[in-house]
Amino acid sequence: MDLLKELALLKQLDKKSESEAGSSLQTPEFELRRHRRREITNQIKTLAEPSSE
Repeated sequence: MDLLKELALLKQLDKKSESEAGSSLQTPEFELRRHRRREITNQIKTLAEPSSE
C-alpha cells in the first residue's frame, strides 16, 4: 500500500511542477521521479507474481 501512496505523491509532484513551470519534462527532479516510478512499478509487479512453491 505504501508503494501506491508513493506513486500518487510522485504524480502530484509532477502535476504541480508542470503547472508552475510549464513543461517539467526536462528537469532533473522529473527524471528522478520517473526513475522512482519505474522502480515502484517493478516492485509491484514482483509482489503480484505468484510465488513458486
